[in-house]
Amino acid sequence: MPIKKRRVQGIWSSRWTFFAAAVALTAGLGDFWATPLYISQQGGALYLLCYLFFLAVVMMPLAVAELRIAVKARANPIHAFDHFITYASSSRYWRLVPVIAVVAVVLLVARMCVVGGWLLAYIPQMLAPEMLAASVDSVAGVFTSLLADSGQMVKNSLIFLVVVALFASMEVGKGLAMLLRVLLPLMMIMLVLLVYYAYELGDARVAHTALLEFRPDQFSWSQGFSALQQAFFTLCAGSFALMAFGAYFPVGRSVDRQIAMVASLDVLIMLMAGILILALVADQHILPGTGPALLFISLPYTFGNLIFGDLVGVAFFVLLSIFMLTSAVALLEPLVAHGVERWAAPRWLIAPAVAVFVGGLSVLSIDSLLVNPSAENAPQGFLGHSLWEWLDILAGAILLPLAAFLFSLFAGWRIPRVVYGSPDGVFAKMAFWLWYQLLRYIAPPVLFLVLVVGCYARFS
Repeated sequence: MPIKKRRVQGIWSSRWTFFAAAVALTAGLGDFWATPLYISQQGGALYLLCYLFFLAVVMMPLAVAELRIAVKARANPIHAFDHFITYASSSRYWRLVPVIAVVAVVLLVARMCVVGGWLLAYIPQMLAPEMLAASVDSVAGVFTSLLADSGQMVKNSLIFLVVVALFASMEVGKGLAMLLRVLLPLMMIMLVLLVYYAYELGDARVAHTALLEFRPDQFSWSQGFSALQQAFFTLCAGSFALMAFGAYFPVGRSVDRQIAMVASLDVLIMLMAGILILALVADQHILPGTGPALLFISLPYTFGNLIFGDLVGVAFFVLLSIFMLTSAVALLEPLVAHGVERWAAPRWLIAPAVAVFVGGLSVLSIDSLLVNPSAENAPQGFLGHSLWEWLDILAGAILLPLAAFLFSLFAGWRIPRVVYGSPDGVFAKMAFWLWYQLLRYIAPPVLFLVLVVGCYARFS
């Protein structure tokens, strides 16, 4: 089933390169400031099992479909959709699906650049004298001062975006592949060392209990839906970044096995991050919180009251900056690859052009961040939400779930089954049959639930 491509960007020679790229995409900030905290606060091991169930039954079949389609088409997601729409004689309106995903990714990366700027600001901040043995209120004041300084936020966000653009400009077969193969082992080594530090100076017993103890009294239907949402974001469903990297997937390798390995390592990273954070914070006898409150108040306070905490804090924020950087580069790959193949332009021209647009959104969203939204001169935003909040609502609650839901329908009901191949052997055929049933009958209604309930929760 040939496809006419505008420009062939190459195929990675090693499955290790794809594995590193996929982990760079999936292992993000949510593994540190969201999922492990939800596990610890909403049922422990019961929440974790529910999360793993949704990851295996809904999200992994979707990711496998993305990768199989990409391997067959050898094109960016937009061109791959065009090809299979023609092949399956489907409606041209299906072409809107990857466009929705690209818009969502641009909005998401715009927010990521702002948070990436915060992370960069805290690398030298952890060495500042005012962070040493500081009170919680003093540490919170440092973060409040950062939010009030729009000039510094803009500068740091643009620095982060420039680095993202430089990495995204690298040629797929050489620069980008080599960079990803180096960064993944480096990140894992740093994470292991930080976890060891947490075991030595933190309260690991509390962390183990929080993550691995069954607490059914804390679990209900709302916690089950929360686990579903976290599983949804784990493999970046709806972003089609895996599909973009799948176009470079090496020939003759197992798609299913690669996705299973990527998901397994991401879960391991999440659990290690949970142990690291919960053990250290528990030792200081404070509530960890979630999101920015955890990363920029609870943890800096904790590091400031531990031996060598300043140096460990620097290492921690360097690690998070790398995780955020690689995720942003991976998320932008569908748009960069489309520009390269559509206009036959070099990556060093397309990537900065994309970065300019993303940077504009980041700067505008920074202006909407207010330390005191109740002030008289504080703009109320559109429908009671600031641009910063709208970026999150549109990308995370609407566009990404919508793109994933529509893709599940297209992949399960419009693309002919023969496209996905014909496995040999009894067990391979049984596994293929199970995957195909999950893709067609389980993934669409579950993803529709993520979309509808997620929107209701954000607007109610």
